[in-house]
Amino acid sequence: MSHQSSMTNYINSFIQGLIDGGVTQAVISPGSRSTPVSILLHQRSEIKTYIDVDERSAGFFALGLSKASQKPVALVCTSGTAAANYLPAVSEAKQSNVPLVVVTTDRPHELRDNGAPQTMNQLNMYGSQVKQFVEMALPEGTEEMYQYAYVQGAKLSNLSYSLPQGPVHLNLPLREPLLPDLDLAVPNVKSVHTMTGKRCLSKAEIETISQNWSGKKGIFVVGPSFDEEAVRQLVDLAEQLGWVILADPLANIRTFGIDSPTISPYYDTYLRYVKENMTPDIIVRFGKLPVSKPLNQWLATFTGDYYLVESATEWLDASKMMTTLIVSDEVDFLSNILETQLQRADESWLELFNKLDQIVVNSIKSQDTTLFSDGNITQVVYRTMQENDQLFVSNSMPIRDLDTYLPVTKKRVTIYGNRGVNGIDGVTSTALGVAANDTTRHTRLLIGDLSCFHDTTGLAMVTKYQLPITIIVINNDGGGIFSMLSQKDLPTSLFDDLFATSINVNFEAMANMVSLDYSSAESLNELESLLNDRPNYPKLIEVRTNREENAELRRVFQQQVRQTIERDMTC
Repeated sequence: MSHQSSMTNYINSFIQGLIDGGVTQAVISPGSRSTPVSILLHQRSEIKTYIDVDERSAGFFALGLSKASQKPVALVCTSGTAAANYLPAVSEAKQSNVPLVVVTTDRPHELRDNGAPQTMNQLNMYGSQVKQFVEMALPEGTEEMYQYAYVQGAKLSNLSYSLPQGPVHLNLPLREPLLPDLDLAVPNVKSVHTMTGKRCLSKAEIETISQNWSGKKGIFVVGPSFDEEAVRQLVDLAEQLGWVILADPLANIRTFGIDSPTISPYYDTYLRYVKENMTPDIIVRFGKLPVSKPLNQWLATFTGDYYLVESATEWLDASKMMTTLIVSDEVDFLSNILETQLQRADESWLELFNKLDQIVVNSIKSQDTTLFSDGNITQVVYRTMQENDQLFVSNSMPIRDLDTYLPVTKKRVTIYGNRGVNGIDGVTSTALGVAANDTTRHTRLLIGDLSCFHDTTGLAMVTKYQLPITIIVINNDGGGIFSMLSQKDLPTSLFDDLFATSINVNFEAMANMVSLDYSSAESLNELESLLNDRPNYPKLIEVRTNREENAELRRVFQQQVRQTIERDMTC
């Protein structure tokens, strides 16, 4: 059998394994060494492929596809530094439990460590940022090796999706010539189907927990990426117990469409000022920590019964305050607890949080709603969204402003973000991946100027695939978050050079570079009008704000809330 036939059959078998392992989408960054994988993958009707010439952007685009589809997504690139550019997205995927199957092609062994061009050590190049690394064997034309290739594709795809979900890495060495035979059918390999059960607690354990929680004052804390099938059960349980839910914006509980008094949306503001004796008997946290610093600081001081519920055994307990770890499927756990006899906490417990929320609401309403501030812009962006829309929110100030102002609403909106490693790189590309996964839904990206500048090349995917997305760039000419941190007290020259980092980017020119429709808004009314216009084509809206003014407005708002709580509340 010829080299071309052996290589084609081997790679086709590997791709069949990816498909049977759950991969339905792939992002390809074309290059020479990856030629046969790219071509054969692009030919398969079972997998939708996207072409992204920038590997760093491609990694985050695949991350967005996987976040939205909740399925493993394949990445394919050539050898050398191309593979190194995946590391930021791979790191984010590992920390946020997103399944990616990273396929890096490589020179054969005889061309390594001897000066051959476009060659570097790609073995274990992502280190502990992947769940598993496999160095694939060179293609051979035997049924045994076809089955081997199939198994590697199926096994690693399945592993990426198994709990805890995360990225995996396969390095595939290939010899020249690299063009595959497109007339060959996929080899008849033996397929493997996997079935995975859910973890759950015993009836005795459920009953013990139920007894421990009944009649106590409790708080449910919910981090990002909460299982949407568990939202209804969690709210039902909170209503039965008379407990409060403090949910991160990315948990999608505030925006699930359930208007329940148990959901307290403004904890990020009031928890800065509550008295020490406002203490629950029990805290139950689901998943990762929320973005809110005041909430996390408050949790770190709690010395009572602290339960952590995880679907996989990860021990996500940075504060070291956990007293009980529950490893169980969230839906099954909540459903089983709901079947027990539960005693409700004193009504004053939930009423306390409702009063605190109302204080924040009143403070928000008393603000000047005509000011072109980051907070008001964030509220307009969310308020003008429609049922079933998607919002991707960038790190730094956008996610924090959303956490501050996002209410509980009956309008169902899905919110995404990159809160694994919390970087500002790759945000645009991730949002575009989310938009590409379901083009029947309108997507918005709320992002700062620095973060948007970081991912300039990612914008090419917007117009390449005509994605239904509106990008709102809050341009405060630099790192606005540092105006809220201790660095603000540095001498002006140091602060401006090292932290404010003014970049003076022309976003209209950036949009024109990729033929992206551009608008600028000079007022909230103008922004609202632009957002209510929902064309099928993508567009970028720039809004200019002032860092110093925004920092002062936030301080005034917080001071007003604090004074009201100290005057009216006994916590």
